Amino acid sequence: MDLNTLTANAHISTEISVKWGEMDAFSHLNNTVYIRYIEDGRIDLLEKMGLIDDIKKTSIGPVLASVQCDFLAPVTFPDTVIVLSKATQTGPKKVSFEHKLWSTKNNCLVAQGSSLAVYYNFKSQTSCAIPQAIINKLDAMVSLLS
Repeated sequence: MDLNTLTANAHISTEISVKWGEMDAFSHLNNTVYIRYIEDGRIDLLEKMGLIDDIKKTSIGPVLASVQCDFLAPVTFPDTVIVLSKATQTGPKKVSFEHKLWSTKNNCLVAQGSSLAVYYNFKSQTSCAIPQAIINKLDAMVSLLS
């Protein structure tokens, strides 16, 4: 799979410069950093959808329930990783995110992961249904890729 195909199937791409301090003892990107890069992609996607502002206004928003990453190839300094992310509603309270991490230096897919968020009411401290306005935003983004 090439970068153009991955980009065409993503809602957003986030470029991240690999830092020297993110390397492990074997001079590879530390495994925990991939999870942070996935988080960066997820947060950029939420910002693109306007959800960060919605959370501040409504006290309702997604909280991370799980995250998973498959490591496909090592990343070394210097490099730029492109995180390609997309979101899909998978239940009345759930949003799933898919992430592909691409190394520009190696010109290949280096990791892929997923994360699951559950909608949460921060005032009542309980899970809640995704508001219709957010469902509409998710549907609109999904239809752009169809």
